[in-house]
Amino acid sequence: MQQHWVKRGFIYNVSGFGFFKSHVTRPIPYLIDDSKLRIFFASRDNTNTMLPTFIDVEPGDPRTIIAMPEVPLVDLGEKGTFDDSGVVFGSYVDYGEDVMFYYGGWKRRREVSFEVSIGMIKWNKAADTFERVFKGPIVAQDIYHPFMAANPFVIKEGDRYRMWYCSGTGWKFPEGNPEPLYTVFHAESHDGVRWQVSTEPCIRYAYDGEVISAPWVSKTPDGYTMWYSTRGCKDRVSKNYVIGMARSADGYKWIRCDEEVTLIRSDSGWDSEMVCYPGFYKYKGRDFMIYSGNHVGVGGIGYAILNND
Repeated sequence: MQQHWVKRGFIYNVSGFGFFKSHVTRPIPYLIDDSKLRIFFASRDNTNTMLPTFIDVEPGDPRTIIAMPEVPLVDLGEKGTFDDSGVVFGSYVDYGEDVMFYYGGWKRRREVSFEVSIGMIKWNKAADTFERVFKGPIVAQDIYHPFMAANPFVIKEGDRYRMWYCSGTGWKFPEGNPEPLYTVFHAESHDGVRWQVSTEPCIRYAYDGEVISAPWVSKTPDGYTMWYSTRGCKDRVSKNYVIGMARSADGYKWIRCDEEVTLIRSDSGWDSEMVCYPGFYKYKGRDFMIYSGNHVGVGGIGYAILNND
């Protein structure tokens, strides 16, 4: 059954005058209280290096910005570690007074553009500070994932943790340019640190050369819904993301329902070429979606509300 999301407009883009020069990528809304929503995202400096930051907005109208520090929440990892070239938050899990962020750590490569592994950063809400839990990754390249592990989305379910993440299945080189291919896999853990990873993807490619990125999973009365971003890789037009969706009864086996997604590109403006990286929150009985626009967030972020009428 289709969900009818109604676009409500543009929220924010970086100014280009502070530390960050471009991009509002992978927005992650976190409802602090009834008067403040914090939207975490990754932005880029003048060397195209990604680091996390945030804005605070009014939950009922996220176009109303309360604070926008435009400074990194953490530095790059120590030279030689898995995240010495970039940090992108993927999701969070509440741990009492603290919040644990699972993130993608980027490392630049020579023959291809990058590799990505998954790490953990703790947010002490009382002090509003962020620190790495480990110098090394918790999920990375291994015998099942020879290319990368990225874009983690984690939930706590009873006495276990579940992660849906992206793993590379190869690289293509259209016109000599490296383009990674990856889709969504699943892992489980009893402590949120040590993970038993899957050996097969849970979201299957719809065509050769597809890229499936940034899962966001919600529990429903019938099981689970996963939102993600999907694109091709052969040329500039095919590389423009759109939003996809899948459903599952158990979180392991998924059925793609991309045709049910009603939030599409606009005819013009900041999200006319691309809509991607949806993140969700509930506020006063309404469902909100925050998403990135053109060029994976160069156009900024905006929001939509689910029409339940």
